[in-house]
Amino acid sequence: MNARRFKTIILTLIIASSAVADDGAVGDRPDSSTFLSVQYGSTGYGLVPDEAALREQVIEPLFAFVFLIVEADSLGTWTADDLATFADHWGHESAFPLADHLESLTREVIPEDAVLNHRGARCRRRWVVRLRPPLAEFPLPFSILGYHPGSLSIMTPLVLNEWQLGTRTIHVTVEGKTRQYTADAITVWQAAGGWLILDVDGWLDRILGKGADDSVIQGFTACWLEGEMVGVGNSAGRKGRRIYGEFDFRTGEIENHGRPIARGLANYSSGWSRITDPEGAATWRAYEDR
Repeated sequence: MNARRFKTIILTLIIASSAVADDGAVGDRPDSSTFLSVQYGSTGYGLVPDEAALREQVIEPLFAFVFLIVEADSLGTWTADDLATFADHWGHESAFPLADHLESLTREVIPEDAVLNHRGARCRRRWVVRLRPPLAEFPLPFSILGYHPGSLSIMTPLVLNEWQLGTRTIHVTVEGKTRQYTADAITVWQAAGGWLILDVDGWLDRILGKGADDSVIQGFTACWLEGEMVGVGNSAGRKGRRIYGEFDFRTGEIENHGRPIARGLANYSSGWSRITDPEGAATWRAYEDR
């Protein structure tokens, strides 16, 4: 992957996007028939080293779309039709019911006087997801142990702060031995408004115990580790218990017990996922009072 970063590759995709000037200002938005050119190389962020690498690692078109937008630092608003057009290009149907629920997906600049700073990182971009209706509930799009074990509840507008952490060292301890990993292009989407809640079916909750629990999703992290794109979610259970899960981008499945390397990434990124409401108490109260 590192060698690819020093190559300049132009990928042209069917995405309606806004141009970003050098100062971060948003240019005039082209119509939906225009193309987004993503330049990869030493000047790129590195979340998408090239199209081949992304296609090899990511099957879900919504994730591929978001990763490409981050790589291009593109700003704008996209609709379900835009995502459907991209999914056709990607060659896979999205697991999310976008046509039924998605009103718009926006990536925007955080005003300079509101830029967030935390643990040496600055957050200058945020995503806003709007659904129809504002509170949407549907079966969990991805499987755990071969099952789709519950429902996903999303209250919008769902605001996700985008933290670009770049390259960091991740420490993983297994059986008393600690190993260091270099993680590239670590990106955390921190849930900062609305909610994203997984309500696990009761039968699976009883069978797996702590292995499955209703949870408030507080943040999702993606990065490159040893040539593989790794994804983890940080969540809080109903009693505040910290929960993490590993997502396999290549299969579209949630790993019930993530690998140690995923646990290390989840622990590291929790510093940005859990900035507000670390035990999820306020979100659970709002969810129960809906």
